[in-house]
Amino acid sequence: MPLTKISLPLISVLLLLVSAMSAQSTAPSSNQQMPDQQMNNAGQQDNSGQPQTLIDPGVIYNTKEAGTWVGKMVTLKNVTVQDTNKDGNFWVGSDGHHRLLVVKPTSNLDMHAMRTKKGDIVTVTGQIEAASEAQAQKTGSEKGSMKDAENSSGVFLIANQINIASSTQH
Repeated sequence: MPLTKISLPLISVLLLLVSAMSAQSTAPSSNQQMPDQQMNNAGQQDNSGQPQTLIDPGVIYNTKEAGTWVGKMVTLKNVTVQDTNKDGNFWVGSDGHHRLLVVKPTSNLDMHAMRTKKGDIVTVTGQIEAASEAQAQKTGSEKGSMKDAENSSGVFLIANQINIASSTQH
């Protein structure tokens, strides 16, 4: 059969194969997740033992059950300092009602001496803890800030590493 007389059904089959192969190459692999899947898996523990990296702290404080994050290690990557308090702890998030308290442990003198300013871009690694008055005493954080954390999301992040990526000049 000459090439010019290839049957229409054969052309259809070839087009279907090409489109199926193209769709497979653009689909996410099993290791990649779409944003909706990231949100659905947000509270799940990372099997590698590494902190879960988030670029939006709202994934934690906007969760209906923020308490599911308690005890989990997270890295908040390149988040904006929304506010600070006099003891050097700070808030990350979008505004005064949607934010997460970051507490620097008093046991780490270098980190405790580090000061951030509103508008700084930081990367913070630490463990999510339940906010309470007892935690304010244990961590040395301001009672008012811990009370705000308790009333908003019910959790805070106790930092074990802070990197200031860009600092505002006030």
